[in-house]
Amino acid sequence: MDRPRRIVWFALLAIAAAIAGFSATSSAYVLHGRSWPTGTVLTLQLSLGNPTFPLEDGSPSYNAAVAPAATMWDQNIQRVQLSNIMDSGVPASSGDQLNSVVFANNVFGQPFGANTVAVTYYRYSGSTMHEADILFNRLYTFDSYRGPLQFPGPGLPIMDIRRVFLHELGHGLGLGHPDGSGQQVVAIMNSLMSNLDVLAADDIAGGHALYGAPSGTPTPTPTPSPTPSGPSHLANISTRVRVGVGQNVLIGGFIVSGTQPKTLVLRAIGPSLAGLGLPNAMADPVLELHGPAGLIATNDDWPTGGHMSEILATGLAPGNPTESAIVATVSPGNYTAVVSGYGGGQGIGLVEAYEFDGNLTRLVNISTRGRVGVGDEPMIGGLIVQGAGVKRVIVRALGPSLAGGPDPIAGVLANPTLALHDGNGNLLAQNDDWGNGGQAGEIIATTIPPSNNLESAVIATLGPGNWTAIVRGVNNASGVGLVEVYDLDP
Repeated sequence: MDRPRRIVWFALLAIAAAIAGFSATSSAYVLHGRSWPTGTVLTLQLSLGNPTFPLEDGSPSYNAAVAPAATMWDQNIQRVQLSNIMDSGVPASSGDQLNSVVFANNVFGQPFGANTVAVTYYRYSGSTMHEADILFNRLYTFDSYRGPLQFPGPGLPIMDIRRVFLHELGHGLGLGHPDGSGQQVVAIMNSLMSNLDVLAADDIAGGHALYGAPSGTPTPTPTPSPTPSGPSHLANISTRVRVGVGQNVLIGGFIVSGTQPKTLVLRAIGPSLAGLGLPNAMADPVLELHGPAGLIATNDDWPTGGHMSEILATGLAPGNPTESAIVATVSPGNYTAVVSGYGGGQGIGLVEAYEFDGNLTRLVNISTRGRVGVGDEPMIGGLIVQGAGVKRVIVRALGPSLAGGPDPIAGVLANPTLALHDGNGNLLAQNDDWGNGGQAGEIIATTIPPSNNLESAVIATLGPGNWTAIVRGVNNASGVGLVEVYDLDP
């Protein structure tokens, strides 16, 4: 039998500030006895619209302000994934099997409780949940900010919509109020708002009790594979760029060198980037893997295609069901991952390849071709060096040379620039025109200098960690470009 149940957050705001000073006396969480089945993708229909004033954290809409809360939970649980449908526009209706997030005047005909900021109204059968609607009380005005609660004067604080949503999502996953059990705990799931605006240890412990701890962190730059005993190597690559159509699709290439097969996880990410606040993210990326003999695999929407359980087991399932993923074991050779938009869709997309084994077969070359834009749309290539030692590489940014050869590209980036940053964003090296940067002799000695003088290159010795290469056009120009990294170690 399908039954509804209402969970409320009683925000007794006059004493809310006092809660922020509590320290935990014990580890605690409360389960309300119901949860989602393993493998569920809990898709949230965000329909909160736009505020009538600028939000303090700069979010362009209420939907963009709350979206990161789903990612916070998603990164800390395993057997269920959360995803956002931005600006859904679907009206809230209990029993429609959709998980709506809206402002409302009442709770499906029932009044909000006194001082109730928001309500999670879920439906279940036995102990299995299959719908959770989150309703924000339209009586209150919401802003979005981080840090301690802000009190403009005596009485109520300014309502932070993201921390309210983070709490209500906990209810939607199956958690109750730990402070209602008589224990003093610091948790976002407490019944009173506090200075806390992220998940606390007790919240995460409750999520693990329901769905298990993640075996990897499903973000654009995790290091999920076991650390091998051999030399340092390139363990992860990712490139973010605007994905177009035709010759402007996103093409990621890599070379696997060695004697053993290599297991890789490939992902094409789009909607999750919007959840991180990036505008113009592509709505529905499609991923293809090509090898020496042609097409190996293709995927549109990772829960489909018969490999959902295998993808979930990697701990790297994309955060949105319209994103794509492929798990493949490939022999040494040259491979290409192609990302396009379903139905010709365009927007900012991310292609990623993760090494998922620890043998000595390694990635020795990575490259990505796509359209380099202006402003917030450069080409951004990420890589992870893994191991105990350092790794010597050459990083190249190409443009003019793409216009030649047997498969010429139209609209190339005429004069690319290259900047290499460490994991903290610090600039390590930069170059415009590889022959003019002081490394020309060293670059020539690699035997792979760029073929055009306007292209850029940097040789660097990288320690273990995350590194980012950013390609832009001189004088804010745009066009098709290519960023690549070659492993120079034997």
